[in-house]
Amino acid sequence: MDAFPFWILFVVIGLVTTAIAIVVAKRQIDAMNAAWQMAAERLGFKFAPGTIRGGPTISGDIDGHPGEIHSYSKSSGKNSSRYTRYSVVFPPIGAGLRLSRQSGLGQLLKVLGSQDIEIGEPAFDQAFIVQASDPRAARATLTSGVTMALNRLIAVHPQVVVMDDRVVLDHQATVRDAEVLVSTIRRLSSAATVLADSDEAEALSRMVDERLQGTVAEPHALAAESRTSVDSRLSVGEALMAAGTVDIAGRIFQALAGELPADAEVKGWSEHTKTIPDATVTATPPRDPSPPADGQQARDVSDPDDPSIDRDPVAVATDLFGENRLSFETAERFAKTYEGRSVRWTGKVRSAQVVEHDRILGDGPYAKTIIDIASLENDLFGNTVVSAVVALPDSTIGSLTPGGEVTFTGTLIGIDALVRNVYVSGGRLV
Repeated sequence: MDAFPFWILFVVIGLVTTAIAIVVAKRQIDAMNAAWQMAAERLGFKFAPGTIRGGPTISGDIDGHPGEIHSYSKSSGKNSSRYTRYSVVFPPIGAGLRLSRQSGLGQLLKVLGSQDIEIGEPAFDQAFIVQASDPRAARATLTSGVTMALNRLIAVHPQVVVMDDRVVLDHQATVRDAEVLVSTIRRLSSAATVLADSDEAEALSRMVDERLQGTVAEPHALAAESRTSVDSRLSVGEALMAAGTVDIAGRIFQALAGELPADAEVKGWSEHTKTIPDATVTATPPRDPSPPADGQQARDVSDPDDPSIDRDPVAVATDLFGENRLSFETAERFAKTYEGRSVRWTGKVRSAQVVEHDRILGDGPYAKTIIDIASLENDLFGNTVVSAVVALPDSTIGSLTPGGEVTFTGTLIGIDALVRNVYVSGGRLV
């Protein structure tokens, strides 16, 4: 009897294996195409399906900008990797601008002498390598509102690259989730709008500058400044949260979550607003201290055995801002751990003015004082300054010299997480 031709068995096994691989690949391609087609429908984009040879593409107009998402392969030697590229194009700035994160290859190029223009915004300068053929035009474009929007973007999407006429993000792997596709391209489109629309950038810059100075506007004023971009609406929502107006902020974040369902920052703020009641802060800080009543002792804020008084602003600042937390994560941690805590901190005065009312600190008059309490090294943004916005007795205004060191006491009542401000009511100089 002749021996069984085992080569036939190997051929059959090979054919079956190939057939199974083809079926599995087709199912994966069909699932991927279904997700991309769903994303295209939600965005109003055109859809070109992917095949075994090439990935899908969707493209169209988003917020007045040409946008595209496509899947492609990148070869390196014998290896090949799949990528998903998002891009949103806007009218050229005309500065030959290119921004990339200060890490990996970008950091190496800087060390080797590559151009890196300083904008004057420490957090932004630490986060981005800025290159431009016209540095003056680049600095004019990168206002406080623009840099804040780009800092937000790089925190969520660290691999983003901003060029003179487009925002591009390469994600390693083919994205198969329609919500991720929609959320990511809309976030890039928001950055493109802030870069390309001077009115949008100016309104956002005004809001950011006020928040950096420890001021949160009234809701009607914030609504008047609010524009269409995701970044503008996020800034309004965050300012309302800092002031305790949770109900209105929640509606803003929930509307954004409907548009960007997979965006980590938007989703986080939307969920956070559902966990806390609406309670606009109306605390009125006490005025100049009066002597204790007969038979009573004034509280000794220097008592080292009193565990309710915090004396280490650097430790608190590190816990809140030291890691690469998104702003909603910092706000959540403050609410759970620090709100209502008494403090006795030392820092340097940045500015002071007598005010009659503040949206967060309440009614005065008092000396609204911004005191820098810590400088932290952050992996993403480099050195970041954390400040306390303190309501001190108005009679102390003459002793509050910018650059001078002061020790103060008070109660933590609020936080504006994005700009790294904590609010202290009932302040006293020690």
